[in-house]
Amino acid sequence: MMLRSGADACDESMRRLIKKAARAVFADGELEPSVEKISVSLPATNSSLREYYRLERFADREEYHARLQIYSNAKAIKVDWDVGAGERGQLSRVTLLDPKAVVSILGEELPWEVASRAIARIGAVAKEGLPNVDHIIDAWRLGKAPAGVPAERANQLVDSMRVIDAAQKLSEGGQDVLLRKLSARLFGDSKRIEALSRQFAFLLGEPAETEEDDVFARLGLVKHPQPMLLSGPPDCRIQIEGVAIPLAYPYLGFRPDSIKGLVASNDPIRRVLTIENLASFNEAADLAENARDLLIVYLAGNPTPSFLAAYNRILSSMEPTEILHWGDIDVGGFRIAARLADSIRSTGHSLKLWRMNPLEVASEQQKTVPEKKIEEASTICEKYGWNKEAEGLRSNPVFQEQEFLDWAPPND
Repeated sequence: MMLRSGADACDESMRRLIKKAARAVFADGELEPSVEKISVSLPATNSSLREYYRLERFADREEYHARLQIYSNAKAIKVDWDVGAGERGQLSRVTLLDPKAVVSILGEELPWEVASRAIARIGAVAKEGLPNVDHIIDAWRLGKAPAGVPAERANQLVDSMRVIDAAQKLSEGGQDVLLRKLSARLFGDSKRIEALSRQFAFLLGEPAETEEDDVFARLGLVKHPQPMLLSGPPDCRIQIEGVAIPLAYPYLGFRPDSIKGLVASNDPIRRVLTIENLASFNEAADLAENARDLLIVYLAGNPTPSFLAAYNRILSSMEPTEILHWGDIDVGGFRIAARLADSIRSTGHSLKLWRMNPLEVASEQQKTVPEKKIEEASTICEKYGWNKEAEGLRSNPVFQEQEFLDWAPPND
């Protein structure tokens, strides 16, 4: 930090003193600044007051001393001098007496008061179902910065919670919410929501590496409305507001909230397969022309509430014998599958994974990953009864992107 003068150096020393007191106040998480906690001091050594010792000019030292006297006169600090160096010739020690007086002169705030206020703000807007709210509060009590957000920037998490609450209410009817319109309405800034993607992921319990669009999709927020792409036999028809539209090769797209269901074809659809990534969906749609009993649905990554609602309406309008999902073999891929499984449970169906077992899809493009990630993915699989995939992950601890695998239709 570049210090312009002796007065700047003195202010920096006062901040250092406040930080030392803050460490004591934050240590037990109680945020109670007792006399014992704030009774801290700094010896005038090169390591403790290095900004003081970097002042080479006599005039700068004098300016530092004059500024120090202002704090002392306000009874904010006690100053000890080395009497052997002459009156006020050499600083010996600075002791904190009144933290509020120090920050008043600095024009700043006490860290523990900032934390207390941030915790109160979070508590006022937090909704049930957000897994990391307690973690945020506990971290701020200890002076830490969860998800890189210190208490001083609590507005980032408060704004994120406001967005989550608004998005959940607006998407309850199975409709997507235009991200930038909501951002403009809530904050008067069309791009504010996009600046908060990391905070959304943290609050929702998503991995830090989750793609921004996947985080938004979970909330039903879209930058541009995405059609639901469907591929199936041409005599299979999609019900749209009183009109049954036959599917065309290789696929057709529909607005999710316009889909009412599926009209049975001559050959009943027995299997439904969702595919996570567009390249793999395109290949499947091109090569599945003769699959008379298979409906293929492009998932577009993390499904939005409108997609899930439309998908459930399709499943409820037919009697498939098998519901399958094909996605990336990684934590994100299994999390997406879990969301899909949770959603279709209301239709009376269960979800099976297809080509997501590392033991069954050997490829040179598989990536060895840390044990922690393998365990996280395996735990998801076990929770949803995908035991073969869990065993495969532990036996062959690798991840693989879906696009490296060639299309092959599900076997009977």
